Amino acid sequence: MLNPELREKFKKLYFEKFNISLSDEQATEMFTNFINLMKVILKPNTNQKAIESFQEDRSENETITV
Repeated sequence: MLNPELREKFKKLYFEKFNISLSDEQATEMFTNFINLMKVILKPNTNQKAIESFQEDRSENETITV
């Protein structure tokens, strides 16, 4: 459950940005969805193939400037 103080802060910020008032239920749902999205986006990629592929792409795209 979302802390009431944090929920009110989120509702205030959302209103200031979009001029839309949210109910407590809407704010809780939107905040929870946002946090879950951030967890997915910011989760470290431990898949070794993905890391190697990224490193290969990075080295191929590097340019030397003099």
